[in-house]
Amino acid sequence: MKQKVILSALCVFFCLVTNVFSGEAVGSDQIKEMLLRPGGWLVEWRGNSSGVIDSIFEARGEKIVVKINNAAWNQNCERDVTITSDVVKYDGCNEKNISLVYDPNDNEYPFKGESPCCYYKLKAK
Repeated sequence: MKQKVILSALCVFFCLVTNVFSGEAVGSDQIKEMLLRPGGWLVEWRGNSSGVIDSIFEARGEKIVVKINNAAWNQNCERDVTITSDVVKYDGCNEKNISLVYDPNDNEYPFKGESPCCYYKLKAK
């Protein structure tokens, strides 16, 4: 069963990569599928200080949430996520108005963005 889940996730990933490199526009559905990867994301952030946070995006019915775990600050929270055709928006545990954009040319950090005080880049776990 676990192998089928992994295989399915890889198929979705390769389909998305194929669409990106074939010149097709990436929309909210494709961004949603990428964010929902089973392993989650390492979120590297930089502002007055810097760090790495674990984040997992999950589907809850029609909405998407992000579960944020900041082990360094012993802090966990869950926030609603808004996905449009080119932007992912959510609030962090302490930070408001995080906006991420998808960069199809960066395989290591496909999502990058900022909030009023910090810069973010997401790397698949």
